[in-house]
Amino acid sequence: MIILQADTHRSKNADLLMEQMVLEKGVQAVLISEQYPQSEKAWIEDESGTAVIRLPRGTNFVITPKGSGDGVVYVQNSQFTMTSCYLTPNDNIDERRLIIAGDLNSKATEWGSATTNSRDKRVLDMAARLGLVVLNTGTTTYRKPGCEGTTPDIPLASESTVTFTKDCRVLEDYNGSDHQYITLCIEMETQRVRENRNKSTRKWNINKLNPATLLATIDENKTTIYTNSTAKTLVKATMQCITIGCNASMPKIDKNKKRNAVH
Repeated sequence: MIILQADTHRSKNADLLMEQMVLEKGVQAVLISEQYPQSEKAWIEDESGTAVIRLPRGTNFVITPKGSGDGVVYVQNSQFTMTSCYLTPNDNIDERRLIIAGDLNSKATEWGSATTNSRDKRVLDMAARLGLVVLNTGTTTYRKPGCEGTTPDIPLASESTVTFTKDCRVLEDYNGSDHQYITLCIEMETQRVRENRNKSTRKWNINKLNPATLLATIDENKTTIYTNSTAKTLVKATMQCITIGCNASMPKIDKNKKRNAVH
């Protein structure tokens, strides 16, 4: 599934050019900040008219819940949630599988800026509390002539989604906006894989956990984690390390055997 993140800066030209980009790149969902106001298109808009999720015609993304607030809108299907947002520079930031994309007007060293200030630290703190990983790092998205390039457009994903993210790139195509757009490629689970995952009959018996063995095993294997250079491989290596620790420190139980014993 190809997802396009875009800040059209309320430009009609950018809006028209985006139509062609959606067709050329096979985009199935567009997360837009500062959209050009136009009512005919199939989209879900936030209350303030600054964030939108657009599902091009023919998209097979089946929406279950959906909702919006001031500067934020989301849609959900059976596998994950997508959220589009727009925070103005004056906004106060306090406050399943999740994708969040928007123009946060924040600068942080984590996504390529030279410095991180108090506002940006609060964005990072929010991401850390929610277990979100920044997908675009090191490539500027705002490139207005005469200004230093910055990266206010940030896509984030929950840790469980990162392993399904095959590619995240800033597009160099001309789009009529002073923001470069971002595409994400999310690997969708097949129905068979999803059914097999949901039918899993084994789990660890936490009543027989040996905490000392768990900590020792993780400590023995953690050195391999830090050799990974990308968020995706880092998350994968961390989960593998934890799994090794769980396997070593507690037995698994078979729910089918347990159920048969009861009957």
